[in-house]
Amino acid sequence: MVKSRIEQGQSSSSKKESKDPAWAHGTRVNPPNGKSGYVYVKCHHCNNVITSGISRLKDHLVGTRKNSAPCPKVSDPVRKEMLALLKCYAEQKHIKQKYFDEMVDSGAYFGAPNDVVLGTGPNPRGPMDRFLGRCGLTSEDGSNKEEDARKTFLSEMSSKKQTICRVHRLRASARRRQKTPEGLLAEKQTPPKASVREQRNLVCRDVGRFIFENAISFNVANSPSYYAMMRSVSNYGAGFKPPSMHELRTWILKAEYDATNDIVEEVKKTWPHTGVTIMSDGWSDTRNRGLINILVNNQFGTVFLRSVDASDKVKDADYLFQLLDGIVEEIGEEIVVRVVTDNASAYKAVGELLMQKRSHLYWTPCAAHCIDLMLEKIGELPQHKHALLKAKKVCTFIYNRGWVLQLMRKVIKKDLVRPGITRFATAYLTLECIGSAREGLQRMFVSKEWTESRFAKLAEGKEVKKIVMDDRNFWPSVAYAVKSTKPLVEVLRLVDGDEPAMGFIYGAMDSAKEKIAENFGNQYSTYSEIWKIIDAKWDRQLHRDLHAAAYYLNPRFKWEDGFSTHLEVKEGLFRCMERLIWSRADYLKADRQLDEFRYKRGFFSMTAAQSSYKTRPPVEWWDHFGDEVPELRAFAVKILGLTCSSSPCERNWSTFNQVHTKRRNRLSTVKLNSLVFIMFNKRLKFRKSRLQKREDTLVCEALSSDDEWIVDDNTGGDDELALDVDEMNNEFRGVHVTNDMHGDDDAEADDGDGIEFSVVYASTGL
Repeated sequence: MVKSRIEQGQSSSSKKESKDPAWAHGTRVNPPNGKSGYVYVKCHHCNNVITSGISRLKDHLVGTRKNSAPCPKVSDPVRKEMLALLKCYAEQKHIKQKYFDEMVDSGAYFGAPNDVVLGTGPNPRGPMDRFLGRCGLTSEDGSNKEEDARKTFLSEMSSKKQTICRVHRLRASARRRQKTPEGLLAEKQTPPKASVREQRNLVCRDVGRFIFENAISFNVANSPSYYAMMRSVSNYGAGFKPPSMHELRTWILKAEYDATNDIVEEVKKTWPHTGVTIMSDGWSDTRNRGLINILVNNQFGTVFLRSVDASDKVKDADYLFQLLDGIVEEIGEEIVVRVVTDNASAYKAVGELLMQKRSHLYWTPCAAHCIDLMLEKIGELPQHKHALLKAKKVCTFIYNRGWVLQLMRKVIKKDLVRPGITRFATAYLTLECIGSAREGLQRMFVSKEWTESRFAKLAEGKEVKKIVMDDRNFWPSVAYAVKSTKPLVEVLRLVDGDEPAMGFIYGAMDSAKEKIAENFGNQYSTYSEIWKIIDAKWDRQLHRDLHAAAYYLNPRFKWEDGFSTHLEVKEGLFRCMERLIWSRADYLKADRQLDEFRYKRGFFSMTAAQSSYKTRPPVEWWDHFGDEVPELRAFAVKILGLTCSSSPCERNWSTFNQVHTKRRNRLSTVKLNSLVFIMFNKRLKFRKSRLQKREDTLVCEALSSDDEWIVDDNTGGDDELALDVDEMNNEFRGVHVTNDMHGDDDAEADDGDGIEFSVVYASTGL
């Protein structure tokens, strides 16, 4: 059977295509609807059609989830074979790129075609040969892989450069025939060609001039497409004609839209199996228009659907209900598990209307928003407010004076301000950093450099030094604030991401409360106010049946001794099953199958299931070991695959605004929507890959230039004291911090005036 498929794939593909071993697992098929420009390949294992050729088929078989959904039926040997192929191709690409970069750095790439010599003798020629001679890397069988790759690469480069230079010689010859003798004499007297470094500086200035004159953000240089653009232009060589405005707004826009849509369609194919969450978030742009972003999320990624201009209707519950109900109808009610929004009163009313009309879905508020509101409420307690205000005064003084900032970095070897994904995440992450830098800050303010500086004589400088050195309440209040909020910040770190966190939030909130109590020696009087704030927000805003059901179905909690036996857990599970399992027969089957999971019977009793439930993601674990309980597995996958936050909406508020604030009045609605579709989905994909690489997903990679922790209202316009935020962001890269959060419509009255500082001292041990 496999042989016939291989022969079929080889007969239907070209001779060039048949050289790739991956063609043994796929067959090239005709494009649907007469589309052209892409290679469509049908997977032999699952019969899904993969776009964009054999490379994406390998991603599909390996299960990288990079450009396509994983193949559910591929065997482990085939997956390992394809993974080895991907690693091999990546290694070859890396070697070629390394040679190219070395040629550019050495200047060899900019010479004449004859400068590229394919030396095969013992005496290497040119900087690249000398470099390879020093490396002397060989494979286990004695062959030199780098030497083979070098020859192939240099041969390709030589051929390309010879072609380009031949064209240039013909053009130069034509120009020479048209020149006068005086012009030829002046040409011969032209100064010698500038060095490679000088040439690069000229190019960089041209790039910078384009960015400056068109008011483009410096952060564009962190975009992957920025480097891809530069590399493509460089590889093309001299004579490249840049695309015109007409080309950009016609075929290029359409081609990029189609490519982005192909990525989106791959994710959409997984929706029926996993279920989806609709994310909605309203905001106002710089022109005070009410805009609503609509996104769809499942465990394979977040997809931007559309942005809606809802000026004067953002607080109209009836309009918002019609909008979101239409989105549910468009996607399919049988696919939508949940709608998540912020806590505004209009959205709460919409959620109730949706759950009344649609009996098989849930509405929940954004968990990250609710936890941030908990931190905000805790920050209003006197002992927290004392720490935050004085810490902010220290940071704004240091970060608004370049010399002081450099001295601080020299002494403590790090930054004080840690830009978080929300306003209060930034506040408490920064407090934690300040607390750990106490000794370094005190050394700085007694150092000779500080004492002899003019900043030590300023009134603000004296005040900040007094806070750091002499304020007996400052450091204990910082320690108290960190101890009482760090467990909650950890929960925010858990839920504010694209990875499914529904199975963890119930247990995480319980653990956070226990950790806070433990931090204060289980003395109830020291943490009672913190617990009251957490319980009020959890009970009145955040807690839903979904959280309890996911907690029950997560083996990391269910199979542990500390699993909660509270009645609300089981009640939430059964209410959730009644709402989300459409068929009565399936509901009864899933109910009976719960015992198999509870008592670890069948596949759940196997060594593989018992040894991997603590390490595998819950969704993957259920997908792998739930074959004997298909109805319960389908329910568990939908629940455990849910995210808890609508953060992708909030992280991309600026996308729609960027399109509209530019002078694009003549853009048609279709082109405008295409632009937003491309920008949003590309950024969502980039964000997901960036979060996977980042160790701390709660920390942003850049700080907003108007962040309250670095802006000092008293510094005025003194250029000497101004802060260079781009310099400060050298250690952070990429995204902008969003400080604006929606109001809390359920804000309750203060529980009290806070505890005395004597209790703070006792609880912190300072």
